[in-house]
Amino acid sequence: MKKIEATYKHVIFCSTLLLLLFFLTSCNKNKKKVEITDDEEVAQREVTMSNFNKLVIVDSLGVTGADGIISFPLSDGSSVFMMGDSFLAKVENGKRDPDAKMINNTFVVVDKDQKTSKSIYQGELDDPETMLIPNNENREEKEFYWPGHGFEYENEIHLFMSRFIHIVPVDGGWNFEFKGTDYLKLEKDTYKIIEQTDFPYTQINNIHWGHSLLKEDNYTYIYGTFSDKKTAKMHVSRATMNAENKLHNFEFFDGKTWSDNAKKTVAMDGININTSEQFSVFKLEDKYVLLTQERDLFAGNIYSYISDSPVGPWRNEKLLFHATEQENTKDKIFTYNAMAHPQYVKDNMLLVSFCVNSFDVPSIHENVSYYRPRFIRVPLELILEE
Repeated sequence: MKKIEATYKHVIFCSTLLLLLFFLTSCNKNKKKVEITDDEEVAQREVTMSNFNKLVIVDSLGVTGADGIISFPLSDGSSVFMMGDSFLAKVENGKRDPDAKMINNTFVVVDKDQKTSKSIYQGELDDPETMLIPNNENREEKEFYWPGHGFEYENEIHLFMSRFIHIVPVDGGWNFEFKGTDYLKLEKDTYKIIEQTDFPYTQINNIHWGHSLLKEDNYTYIYGTFSDKKTAKMHVSRATMNAENKLHNFEFFDGKTWSDNAKKTVAMDGININTSEQFSVFKLEDKYVLLTQERDLFAGNIYSYISDSPVGPWRNEKLLFHATEQENTKDKIFTYNAMAHPQYVKDNMLLVSFCVNSFDVPSIHENVSYYRPRFIRVPLELILEE
């Protein structure tokens, strides 16, 4: 793999991953709250805090701060957590060096026994480099990756990654711009790139594809979002594997059936909120589940929906949890991109993460918890009960 240097420090990098991309900034005046408890022995209908973050994010010898937190299981029982902008600098007394280098993406692999984790990146620990980069050979503007979702197939790892460039902010806007989507295959054991290709359908229908993947029978369902200044809606496509172990024959759901015309895609029915740029679609028992955070940096509301089909219509909207970190206005904290990790269902409780960040960039070094994920456990009953 080629290597790339991190080219920015002390900017609002907010790998608010994609959530921030064409983001809706209106505040929700009717913020809803779901009470939680720290007691791991409470009744099954209570949302509880989890210390899983201490396994994924460490104080030394690995990723010490990141967002993204998008996971998928491997056949050996371990799991890959795909991270966005990441720090590997050592944390001491809850602080890191304000000049610490930040890189655009890393992996964290959690072992099957959930006792240890290993960070995957390029370079050396004291001078880390971004793990995966786009093929910039013929591009005037150097692009970088933030992660989508992935899965293992036939001893290879398949990933969708979103491409960005750095820009000069206009009128206080973000310092990055979305450019497209790539589909990658990696060697399972070395994480070296086997193949990376442009996913052309993003340019055709302006959907940010690849933020959640669901394998069902012979199909892989690929989910994405379309957003404008007022709405953010979810779309779905699907594909099959060819003889070369590569997704092909892409089809797009048009509200009734499947079409090979990418322009005919329509938003799935039944979702009543503006969905986060990143979200999770997965299967629990005989139901398909969508878990998403409301697309508002200051709302903090995490919802679920269920369906009898991977394409909806979605129903049974449930407010699962209300984050409170964003109520820290002094340090300009915000939360975003809740993700489910269904491979870690335990005692009928689903593991869920959400990202925490700050618009006050120095504060994420002064208090590293401001750029580390939170994990909660949600009773399956809350999601599935109708």
